[in-house]
Amino acid sequence: MRAVRELLQRLISIGDEPTDDDDLRLRKRVAVVFACITVVAPLSVIGVARDRAAVGVPLGLSLSVLGVVNLIVLARSRRFDRFVIVLISAGIAFTVVANILQGGVGSSSAAMMWAFLAPVFAILALGPQRATTWFVVFLLALLGVVVIDPLVSSAISAPPYAVRLFSYAFNIGAPAAIIFLLLRYTDLRRRDAQARSDELLFNAIPTTIAARLKHGEQRIAEVYLETTVLFGDIAAFTPWAQRTDPARVVGLLDALFTRFDELAAECGVEKIKTMGDAYMAVSGAPDARPDHAEAALALARGMLAAAGEWRAANEVELELRIGLASGKVVAGVIGQKRILFDLWGETVNTASRMESSGLPGRIQVASATWELLRGEHAFERREVEVKGLGPMATYLLAQAEST
Repeated sequence: MRAVRELLQRLISIGDEPTDDDDLRLRKRVAVVFACITVVAPLSVIGVARDRAAVGVPLGLSLSVLGVVNLIVLARSRRFDRFVIVLISAGIAFTVVANILQGGVGSSSAAMMWAFLAPVFAILALGPQRATTWFVVFLLALLGVVVIDPLVSSAISAPPYAVRLFSYAFNIGAPAAIIFLLLRYTDLRRRDAQARSDELLFNAIPTTIAARLKHGEQRIAEVYLETTVLFGDIAAFTPWAQRTDPARVVGLLDALFTRFDELAAECGVEKIKTMGDAYMAVSGAPDARPDHAEAALALARGMLAAAGEWRAANEVELELRIGLASGKVVAGVIGQKRILFDLWGETVNTASRMESSGLPGRIQVASATWELLRGEHAFERREVEVKGLGPMATYLLAQAEST
């Protein structure tokens, strides 16, 4: 079964190009599936041609051969539009001729339903705008067989009742089944593509913000009064990176930050972004929580522990500095491409300064965060000259609690 699935996968992807986006790849694969159906479906006319087998058999076989040749040409040339136009044109022409062979509109028992597959398929393969032309072609073909029906029905006798009954069921059921399967396949693929798109969006920005964007909000900006912002940075990372193989630098940094992402999710803290070897997160935005400072501290302690394990496992002498600050922030979504949920305000600046003025392997917090945490945790007071903010009283989480 696995070999069969792989063979079918290769078959339906014969028109794919490396540069195709998800939508175009989907349309190409639907077209190939439809073409495979048209290789088999024309053979049905052979069974109903009866005394007109001299015309019916070559007609059915010729369209089947054309379908195979069309698939081969697509695989070699990758000219998708030409492939679709040949497929649709041949399908409509075949249906009109088959209608005539079976004795006209009344005798052919809804054979023109097969021609309706052309505009349906055009929607899936070429898009709704170009499909309109093919719907008009279908209507003209339908009008044509109606106009010539008096001549056809008088010149060609109707098939027996049993054949007409079978034709009616086949000409209604088979095209309807094909349309259903094509729409089902397309919708399943569309849902898969949408799920991948949603996953990328939700990974880039918070879930609640992503949902608002999907519902059409053009500009999202909020003030969050009670938050704790976290900055983490690897001390002495730049000189170490300059003397280390780039692949090793990227691999180690990815492993560490992936672990930080897992910890942030466990603590209910929102990752904002990474900037080189710096990691930024916030607790209390966009989803408010009364214990925002405690949650941010839990993440900070987890990050220090993870950095210690990472350092030992990879034999690198790098320490993590972490800074926390609590207070009001302004948050919103910026950009149209590579959109970002970001934070601004004095609390963000203070958290960044808590990290840069801190000590390797320690967690330093601003006074507002210390006020929220001092009843449950031990701190060491410091007097620090903070760039841009002047002298400040800051607090280091006690060494025993940092590990």
